[in-house]
Amino acid sequence: MKTRIPLLIVASLGLAQMAHGNCDGEHIASDGVTGFQEAVISVADLAAATETWRNVAGFEVVCEVAGTPELARFWNLPPDTSIEQVILKKAVSDRGLIRLVRFHGLPQVQIRSSGTGWDTGGIFDLYFYTDDVDAVFHGLRQRGWQAYNDPVGYVLGPFDIHEVIMRGPNGEALVIMQRNAPPYDKSLWGVDSGLGWPFNSALIVKDYAAHMRLFGEQLGWSKHLGGRNVSEPPGENPSGFPWSLAQTAPRLFQAFANHETDRNGSIQIMHIEGVTGKDFSARAKPPNLGILALRIPVPDLRQFAQDFEKRGGKISTPPQQLTLAPFGRVDMLAIETPEGARLEFFSPQY
Repeated sequence: MKTRIPLLIVASLGLAQMAHGNCDGEHIASDGVTGFQEAVISVADLAAATETWRNVAGFEVVCEVAGTPELARFWNLPPDTSIEQVILKKAVSDRGLIRLVRFHGLPQVQIRSSGTGWDTGGIFDLYFYTDDVDAVFHGLRQRGWQAYNDPVGYVLGPFDIHEVIMRGPNGEALVIMQRNAPPYDKSLWGVDSGLGWPFNSALIVKDYAAHMRLFGEQLGWSKHLGGRNVSEPPGENPSGFPWSLAQTAPRLFQAFANHETDRNGSIQIMHIEGVTGKDFSARAKPPNLGILALRIPVPDLRQFAQDFEKRGGKISTPPQQLTLAPFGRVDMLAIETPEGARLEFFSPQY
């Protein structure tokens, strides 16, 4: 028997639910979108999470929809699992959507429970620009979020950044960047209110070479920003590394995107040399809490699957047809990185 949705949650969504209701009639296109179009975050308190994304991040609710038996099966869950979903986005873009998901009646743990910046497995974070990192920092702290460190400034190549990494109540981590230089089009990102839309996601990995093969060879994605760096003295850093370690333990990083020049929606792998932490790979699956998946549109899922497997890739969830509001009817499959991060690729059925 399906678990009933608590009336308190329904009531707490308030104006967002009254204004937007379900996803009937809502449609967002994926044409021309590169990289991930949305991030799926599994939460324990849907009302609180929605309030945070609306009032601190400045996202708008697109629609709300219940999960279907098709979606439950795709996630290898019982088909009668009760699932609530709230889809949010910045008004300026149809990229970088946030899908909040609440599972009912199933045991859950946090994917990256009490995780640090050097623990591996699953999806570590999402990256956002902001026009006022301190305001977002304080807004999230008022709602019980914590940071790996207070906002800190640093220079990486041409970038002059003021940054904080916040950790939410479900173990989700958000990298919040105030980019002071070089200049960029702030209106494109919608940073005038809270956060812009997410443009990157990082995976902390143990096996750097295996992830380089996955993204560079098997997926055939292009390399973007990458390198090997340590922190300048005295070693203060946004990731919470001990200052002495930050100055001596090099961080290898490489961002990949499925476009040669557009790196928005990129996925970045990072390896800290000589540092070993916990491995959360086994927890990175539904219905556990935290950043559950990144969803990436492709023009032709069948062709994508053939090319990926031909290059040695392994599909963890084979292609299935399902309704994925607000994208409509889609074909979708999933792959897992060598350390459990879930990537879901879909093609809308126009």
